[in-house]
Amino acid sequence: MKNIFVLISLIGCSIGLFSFFHPIHLSVSEVNFNQETKSIEISSKVFIDDLEEGVQLIGGPELHLFTEKEVTNSEEWINKYFEENFKIKINDKEKAFLWVGKETDQNRDIQAVWVYLEITGVKKVKELTIENSLLYDVHADQRNMLHLKCNGTKKSWLFDLKKSIETIHW
Repeated sequence: MKNIFVLISLIGCSIGLFSFFHPIHLSVSEVNFNQETKSIEISSKVFIDDLEEGVQLIGGPELHLFTEKEVTNSEEWINKYFEENFKIKINDKEKAFLWVGKETDQNRDIQAVWVYLEITGVKKVKELTIENSLLYDVHADQRNMLHLKCNGTKKSWLFDLKKSIETIHW
């Protein structure tokens, strides 16, 4: 009986550790062309610990996101990381992002962060190229799912180390 209790305890601890270290390395991004505001709206959900490690790999500090120790310029570092690893070309011209913000859901998902970016002044999209290499420097098995809404088209892609660029024409 004692052995069964020990075995159940070990299994429970193992499951807890696996959920804490999230063995799935996946980000999810949404890219939407808002014709009313003439902007591309970008939302990306990534694991906090992976993003923090990615920032450190480009020379940034330990961010301590959503804690009392969070560095004051954490948003600048996250933006820089996205600029290097998430690129958008519109009509064959690379576009720069504007930082909108970041948030996490403290009640439901404290392991992930939503990052919001925007590209303004987009009158018309004839061709869109997206390069998504987020967190490839952190995990070799990283996958990045992307959902696009633009010009009445809905499209989804799954990016990985072998394929990190997609182009769509209208």
